[in-house]
Amino acid sequence: MRASTFGRGDARACRGRAAAHFYALALAALLLTLGFAAGCGGSPQRATTKAAATTAAPETTTPPASDATTAPEVAEIDLIMDWVPWVLDIPVDVAQARGFFADAGLTVTQTIPTGPTDVVKFVSTGKSQFGLYYAPDVLMARAEGAPVISVAALMGHAPVGLALKPGLTAVTPADLVGKTVAVPMIPSVRASYDSMLKAGGVDPAAVTLVDPGFNLVAPLLAGTYDAVAFTAFGELVEADLASGEELGYLDFRDWGSPDYAFMNLITSADFATESPNTVRAFVAATLAGLDYAATHPEEAVDIYISAHPELDRDTLLAQWEATIPSLALASPGGSAGGQDVSAWQVLHDWMIDVGLLAAPVDVAPALTNEFLPR
Repeated sequence: MRASTFGRGDARACRGRAAAHFYALALAALLLTLGFAAGCGGSPQRATTKAAATTAAPETTTPPASDATTAPEVAEIDLIMDWVPWVLDIPVDVAQARGFFADAGLTVTQTIPTGPTDVVKFVSTGKSQFGLYYAPDVLMARAEGAPVISVAALMGHAPVGLALKPGLTAVTPADLVGKTVAVPMIPSVRASYDSMLKAGGVDPAAVTLVDPGFNLVAPLLAGTYDAVAFTAFGELVEADLASGEELGYLDFRDWGSPDYAFMNLITSADFATESPNTVRAFVAATLAGLDYAATHPEEAVDIYISAHPELDRDTLLAQWEATIPSLALASPGGSAGGQDVSAWQVLHDWMIDVGLLAAPVDVAPALTNEFLPR
């Protein structure tokens, strides 16, 4: 049974993009085990866009702006994105278009990585001051000696699980016995699948496990596989739209995997120490984009589509609406972007248990809430 309800519309699917993110993570994890600092190659950049400022800068609300008395130490900023353009990049483009970065005294260039380890390499070496990255990968990077630190959560939950082919229902992992399940070779996703079978008391040999490659949605809808590992806000929305029905879904978090901050804003520990005003201004402006995109979803998608016309608007809007409930938005008594060290510790301990980390990592230095808007 699904944990949440997703926005819908009649639209074509955006093929292959979420799968590309899945495989980028898989290769990144593999290369991290070989050493993250294997060299920093060139990387294409995409032009930034700016609009006149439209939002005031109250200190205790979003969207916030920088204080004139604490001007950024570094005004020219490079942000390396997580991979190819997709739904989770929308808040950054909104922050550009609505002028939130400019209001904070920043000129931001968005760099698209050419390889899956570029985010860690570029941020660690100072080639990029900031990057978008995932909590398990932050911990694996730190285990390899990368001096990266998460300074804000953008997506505070990790809705990942198994989607079922049309017409198939499953309530527990035991319903997968005798079925063919496709799980991309991403270490954290494979580990979540293993945890699901273990939690459900299922012998892994009783389920046929295959690697789906880059093509996830079409084979599931064609019945090639009985279930495929999907993000609930990405491929699942795409598949629902393409099939015209709400597919069955088993959320990994219901079966042994911890919840965690799926997408985070990272920088290097040195840059955070040397340029705290810049970090604070950049975090505030990015979270302003996050808040605006969540409260103005149609406008946010239009902004993103204007820069990426190859994407289908209706599908992207449905995916963004499905993402909003998992965003790290402000809550009563809490700030937008807030990070819970205890949740990261739970993730860490699970990663140790399933072999994603060979040895313990000190979790506390891996994240900070120091730079969140007050």
